[in-house]
Amino acid sequence: MAAADGGGEDYISELPDALLSVIFSLLGTAALSTRFRGVWAATPLRLDDLDLPALAALGLGGGTRTTASSSPIAPWTARADAVTRVLASHPGPVALFRLSRTSFRGRVAAAEAWFRELAAKRAREVALLCAPEWCHLALADPLLGCATLESLALGECRVSDRGASAARLTELTLSSTHLSEAALQSVLSGCPALRTVMLKHVEGPRSIRVRSCRSLVLLGVWQYKNLEELTVEDAPCLERLLGDMRLTAAINVSGAPKLTAFGYVVISSSNFLLFDEVIEKDVCNGLRAPLLSVKILAISVKFSSKNDMDKLMNLLNFFPFVETLHVQASDTRFDLTQDSTDTVGSSYHEKLDHIGCVMNHLNSVRLESKVHNIYMLEFACFLLARAQVLQLMTIQSKVFSTPQCVAGQQALLNQSHVASTEAEIVFEDMESHDLEHLSLELANTLPDPFDTYHR
Repeated sequence: MAAADGGGEDYISELPDALLSVIFSLLGTAALSTRFRGVWAATPLRLDDLDLPALAALGLGGGTRTTASSSPIAPWTARADAVTRVLASHPGPVALFRLSRTSFRGRVAAAEAWFRELAAKRAREVALLCAPEWCHLALADPLLGCATLESLALGECRVSDRGASAARLTELTLSSTHLSEAALQSVLSGCPALRTVMLKHVEGPRSIRVRSCRSLVLLGVWQYKNLEELTVEDAPCLERLLGDMRLTAAINVSGAPKLTAFGYVVISSSNFLLFDEVIEKDVCNGLRAPLLSVKILAISVKFSSKNDMDKLMNLLNFFPFVETLHVQASDTRFDLTQDSTDTVGSSYHEKLDHIGCVMNHLNSVRLESKVHNIYMLEFACFLLARAQVLQLMTIQSKVFSTPQCVAGQQALLNQSHVASTEAEIVFEDMESHDLEHLSLELANTLPDPFDTYHR
């Protein structure tokens, strides 16, 4: 590169092509001078549309840049043209293909051509993070048959029943994807190296059956429409079963001895008793074994409902070694539908039996309620009185934005007996957190995946 005064030498051009290739691989998509295009073509392609000008189409293969003032075409069309041109001008392989603001509007055929080209050019990482309202529904089968693919994130695409054979695929995220139950089973069985599977707002199957996924470490399920059953069998490496279990689904887990984090589970789910019945049916059948390993449990419950609280207490008995407990309140300020006979009475918690995990292992608790919830505070008093090794209790609510509210709640809890001499109670204003948008990296590496405030 020449010096600023024009009298210096072009030191960049003197570098060997091998070193230039390394530099270009770190730069991602960029407009280059003709001197370097040969090196660029020999470097694995990293195409991220965030590197593309918002209203321009790049011409890395000899084309020209079109400015916003000279181009009458819409921005999404310009970006799609740029993606097509960059992909066509590079011989491969493709190290990264990431689209987060490029729409396929009316260009499903072009998108499917991209997928075929990515597979032919030995793509390793593909992420299509397009907004659902773009509704392109391109067929993504070529990607799921790519032998070199290691990471795939699909948004608003289709998958057929033809099968998947991405033998090296370790990370899979399907968002607003349309596929049948047979297609989903084909994907799970055809990708034996899968370590992480995220299913978000997926449409199609009524049941998810994860069987003999022996490399699977994390399974996430969020707002899966019409789901009736979630079954995990023979997953010896599974450590985290996460999601938004606001589902009317039966949840069955067996053969997952390393499962340590589980939730959120909604206690009032209509089929939740199926989960209890499965566990009670045959303890010697291995169905209870994975529950013994769970250390982090997340639950959503209506604290004011005696029926829900009974289920919660029974559930805690099935997780005898839980150390960290997250509980979200599903109560509303005015619940006119609740039966008065189902309301938790003032002496409810005093009559409860001892719960092993609460007494002997529970050391961290987070309770959340958007509104003032006296029933949640009564549950907090119950835990404080029973948890002998408790170190931290965090209580979050939107009403804690003022010191006066915090002082009132603190005074109430001060009247409670505290079993642990090391217990600290912290009141916090409720922050917004959404597990659905938790990155794969954080979902896998956070010590507590439900503690999303570290993002």
